[in-house]
Amino acid sequence: MEDQSKRLFLTLAISFIFLFVYQYYFVAPQREQQGSPAVEEGTQVPEAAETETVPVQVAPGKTAEPIVAGEEKTIRVDTPLYTAVLTNKGGVLKSVILKNFLQNLKDPDSRVQLVRDPSGTNFPLTAELVGVGGPLGFAEALFLVEGGDMVLAEGEEGSVTFRYRTRDGLEMSKSLTFSGNSYAVDGQVRLVNRWTDPISGRLIYSWTPGLEVLGEKTGSRMTSRYGFKGAVVRTEGKSRKIKSKKLDGTVLYEEIPDWIASQDMYFVAAMLPRNGLERAIVRKMDDGRVAIGLYTQVKLEPGTATSLKALTYMGPKELDSLKAVDPSLAETVDMGWFAFIAKPLLVLMNYFYRYVGNYGTAIIILTILIKIAFIPFSNASFKSMKNMSKLQPQINVLRDKYKKDKEKLNQEIMALYRENKVNPAGGCLPILVQIPVFFALYRALLGAIELRHAPFVLWITDLSAKDPLYITPIVMGASMFLQQKMTPATGDPRQQQIMLFMPIVFTALFVNLPSGLVIYWTVNNILTIGHQYYMLKGHKKKEAEEPEKPAVKQKSKKGRK
Repeated sequence: MEDQSKRLFLTLAISFIFLFVYQYYFVAPQREQQGSPAVEEGTQVPEAAETETVPVQVAPGKTAEPIVAGEEKTIRVDTPLYTAVLTNKGGVLKSVILKNFLQNLKDPDSRVQLVRDPSGTNFPLTAELVGVGGPLGFAEALFLVEGGDMVLAEGEEGSVTFRYRTRDGLEMSKSLTFSGNSYAVDGQVRLVNRWTDPISGRLIYSWTPGLEVLGEKTGSRMTSRYGFKGAVVRTEGKSRKIKSKKLDGTVLYEEIPDWIASQDMYFVAAMLPRNGLERAIVRKMDDGRVAIGLYTQVKLEPGTATSLKALTYMGPKELDSLKAVDPSLAETVDMGWFAFIAKPLLVLMNYFYRYVGNYGTAIIILTILIKIAFIPFSNASFKSMKNMSKLQPQINVLRDKYKKDKEKLNQEIMALYRENKVNPAGGCLPILVQIPVFFALYRALLGAIELRHAPFVLWITDLSAKDPLYITPIVMGASMFLQQKMTPATGDPRQQQIMLFMPIVFTALFVNLPSGLVIYWTVNNILTIGHQYYMLKGHKKKEAEEPEKPAVKQKSKKGRK
């Protein structure tokens, strides 16, 4: 094939363009997978939760003494990581404010609010028993409270318990334990039947109304569009995404999940079952958000009790924080096909940050290390392209001679390569080795919460947003153009012109990308230019020192036969 190396390189360049255009204009890159078989709302799951025996306190024909509070009361939980406000109306979280994350970069006093529901009717950590006639009203009940406001230092824990009992003797208690050094809340919902009749239904513990940090402005259409918003359920070691637009009402999953999560680009609320019998439940809200929860089928005979236990993570998609709760929760930080490369690179970037204190500088150091690691491949690529450029005059002669016979032209060019022991793909194969790393780092930087609102220098105050002055994309395009000019010419002049046009296309694509990603690409280009200059200088010096060798002449057609 004519000029295989150049065409392969052109194909790679076009594939980069396709990657950016496809992700930017058409789809959110995290593609939905098919979920596990689910059952519609109302279908009974055969396996019921385990029960324990308790005393029956209500005689036949009598009513129980209810356990109920007289008025609504709030409890404040303050930790180094967040401030949470609970209410005894339903025993739910009314507010969660993350202390270490700004809501708006222009407002230094703003903080991310994970819980926000303008309707005032849907709040996280709701517990409800849904029977044949629907919910039994626990979500609106005024629970008695055991415990009060607490301020937890790192390493400390504190608990609050909510209790409520109906006149029918159905009793619910909900205990929540908070930690000073974790975003996780340990919860237990206990249901007791002290009446004389059996009670059955579905005990649900949910994070409602889902999760999305409202009002988030990153300055980048790519950033706001790219992040997956919806639910993720992990069963049997595999996670599946559940998009809001694919949901219709409530869906119950039959398998026992490792966890169920609701997430946006940078934050996640995940519920992890602790009893081993809970199933996952998802529900589409009116505003498009996806509520998640765990449920267990219960059948309580008189004098029995059951419980649902779950750990709830509510915080940022920080790998260390997620892994501290459960290693598999790191899967909520989805980095695509090359996650096995992207996640170590992200860990390495965070390692550098601990020493330099600036994520922009950490990206530059990481880029330098990657470039050093690929020097042998770059050297091999440069040597191959240089050898091909020496044969360019002879290839041009063949083009003129066989311009009307493409098949013959390709045969003659390949014969010329063989005679001179030149591999036409040698210049691009090393590039192919580097492509997975480029894509992996692209995904790692694009969704890294570490870069959210992270400043670099001067005008770049948010590495997760586009460059407001468009300086870095322009520098990136200029460096790419210079790099192309320095690359040895090995192909058709028309293809070379197309390649010189690529910097313009890439500059247009990078204009709205996060500045952290543009910095990586720019630094990589500058390092490549320096490396190419060094190799060109060494090559010229070597040519000056060695006696000129006569060009290899083509063998005649008769000789080749």
